[in-house]
Amino acid sequence: MKKRYLLYLILPVMGLAIAGVASAQGWFHFGMFGMGTANNATPEQMAQQQQTMFQKEADLLGVGIDDVKNAWAQGKTLEELAKEHNITTEQLKQKMTDQRKQQMTDYLKTLVDQGVITQAQADQRMQFMEEHMGQMTKMMGKHGKGFGGFGCLSM
Repeated sequence: MKKRYLLYLILPVMGLAIAGVASAQGWFHFGMFGMGTANNATPEQMAQQQQTMFQKEADLLGVGIDDVKNAWAQGKTLEELAKEHNITTEQLKQKMTDQRKQQMTDYLKTLVDQGVITQAQADQRMQFMEEHMGQMTKMMGKHGKGFGGFGCLSM
């Protein structure tokens, strides 16, 4: 029952991420070996998605994109790269939470602006997501190691 409940939490966030990647603004993993799960993506789309993920991670940490690419090539996790730049695990988790919250806020605003949901529904959904963000972060952290297309943050 609890796993099903968490699945219902994760699906909207994953949908948000997929929609964001499609618009060159999202960043979630694309599989354990960096292969796109969207089999119909062109090489140009896959390259753009990877570049977008590198940029998002660089922005998240406040480092250069080359630092992210080099760490990715060496198989380092996002957490390891953060530590190299004196960012604690807790600071990294907070940065990720803040970034996800902003993505969700933007997503819900778009749905309201397009008349898909009401502002009251958006507010209710945001409250629900904030209440359960910790559970989602823990669950996502168990699904892989690495970053930049090689899995979620491993914490």
